[in-house]
Amino acid sequence: MDITQIVPLMGEEELTAYQFLVTSGGAKLEGLASSLGWGAGRTERVLSRLRKMRLARSEAEDRSDWVAVHPETAKLQYAKPLSGVIDAWQAQLDGIREQLDALSTLRADDPETGGLNPVVTIEGDSDLREVLEGCAAGCAEEVLAVQPLGRGARDLARDVVCEDSGPVASAVDVRVLLPHLSRYDADVRECAERISESGGEVRTTAASLPPLIVFDRSVVFLLDGEDADKAHMVRHGALVEFIVHMVVSTWATSAVFQRTGGNNRLPEWLTQETKTAIVQLLAAGYKDEVVARRLGIGVRTCRKYIAEMFGDLGAQSRFQAGWMVRDQMLVPGPEQAAADHSVT
Repeated sequence: MDITQIVPLMGEEELTAYQFLVTSGGAKLEGLASSLGWGAGRTERVLSRLRKMRLARSEAEDRSDWVAVHPETAKLQYAKPLSGVIDAWQAQLDGIREQLDALSTLRADDPETGGLNPVVTIEGDSDLREVLEGCAAGCAEEVLAVQPLGRGARDLARDVVCEDSGPVASAVDVRVLLPHLSRYDADVRECAERISESGGEVRTTAASLPPLIVFDRSVVFLLDGEDADKAHMVRHGALVEFIVHMVVSTWATSAVFQRTGGNNRLPEWLTQETKTAIVQLLAAGYKDEVVARRLGIGVRTCRKYIAEMFGDLGAQSRFQAGWMVRDQMLVPGPEQAAADHSVT
């Protein structure tokens, strides 16, 4: 139902006639028409619309005096029918939700998800944004985000963790995990500072976790790497627990985000971690473009590191390089890693 059926909108003619009635204290139809330079038919149509808006009334249906009605009186008259419409809409919405919940039970019978499909694919920017922002607004304790900023990141993911006026409440604990090389990205540095100033935490890692967002450790959004308008919403208890475990474990071995740019370079152990992660992904059979996306770096940068690693290792193939990385234990030892991870 169009609300204008209940509350008609005022046009310029109605406003002009209403102002005249207010200032003159009332007028007959002929007097109003004469004063405004309108014909009788036009004046009658305007007064009729004002009556429908409940902003003018006449003593009778003939051409008796017309007077303006105070807007506060009109508001009170509108309140009752509008309340009835709102109640009707709410009843219809409740009925639709009940029907959709009933249909959802046909898709799965997992007791952990209350009969709802444990993994739902959401497609379309508007639908995805609406669902994501709804979960963000309802989040009460914690947001965990992986790769929501930087190269290839979604605007809607960035808005959830970075926007001051975003849907996440200020009391919610926000933790963001990024690739090491994102420290060179000026936009990422700006967002990271805003997150930190708001009480959140930002850290970096060489681990190749996919882009995702976790709300209150109860629902996970896996952001599709190929399609920017697609995500998979996971609600299955065991799956969510596994994903959260992977994120938290990676967080425990990650490094505090620090600005890098200009003449500043990444610490050697961070560069080595990134190179090692690249070779491990190559050995697993991933293409250069996929490796770059998983690590949040450009394809050219990724290939530069590949060439350097192959030269350092003397490897002839990607698979061989992966085994050599494992054998030579290029990842820093626990004591050195702990020392390098500490905040100075």
